Amino acid sequence: MRLGASPFGSDREGVLALAEDLVAAGIDSLWLGDGILHRPDFAGWRGGLESLTELAWLAGRHPSARVGITAAVLPLRDVEWLAREAATLDHLTEGRFVLAVAAGFWDDELSYRGIDPARRGEEFRRRPENLQALLAGGPLAPHPLTPGGPPIWLAGRAPTMRLALELGLPYQASRALPDELAPIAARWFDAGGGLLAHRIFVEAGDDVPDGVQLTRHVLAGPAAALADGLARYRELGVGDCSMMLGHDDHSARRTLDVLATEVLPDLGW
Repeated sequence: MRLGASPFGSDREGVLALAEDLVAAGIDSLWLGDGILHRPDFAGWRGGLESLTELAWLAGRHPSARVGITAAVLPLRDVEWLAREAATLDHLTEGRFVLAVAAGFWDDELSYRGIDPARRGEEFRRRPENLQALLAGGPLAPHPLTPGGPPIWLAGRAPTMRLALELGLPYQASRALPDELAPIAARWFDAGGGLLAHRIFVEAGDDVPDGVQLTRHVLAGPAAALADGLARYRELGVGDCSMMLGHDDHSARRTLDVLATEVLPDLGW
């Protein structure tokens, strides 16, 4: 199971320091989310910058790391421009870019772009194959470095998982603790699914405050609890785990320290 994390911070210096320490700790992938409207919970350097631009910046500073967006809200984006951006990142990273796409989480962002939130699934469903075709070659420049384009994952709930199975693409679940993910993983693999990825909040300690960010399912607790949770994800067949650490700079740093010194060595990473 590959481990990645989002280098969120309160300012530029904090993001730089956390990204550097993530890579030094053996976290091999740097992930960012997506969105267009201002949100206090994801403001500025904590998820409020344009993600693909920030990923290019991070990739330049950490050329050994894989970078990825999880997940680009496909109904909000121009698919042709997204294909060009993804192909460019594929070149800049020498093939170490992953493009996860989703139907969208926040209704207000869809409404802002004139999309009925109730039709997000329909709007999403007709775009991935177009994106695949654009990245497989054609009139757009540049053509990707990776034959067929960078990996495309589908991220979301059960309808998205069904679409991933139909298209033969990897699937990323999110915010499910191991017991909640178990039936999802079983359905995925029983249906012949390939790579299963997962995105989860992780926090060392037991003082996770209520009402912070989204209504969250957090893998939280002492080092042993974090190690057990990550081991269970691996046992369920998760091949790629993306973590959002803590709920602020201090808790993110504390969580990374616990992961680097206690959890990852215990798991053999």
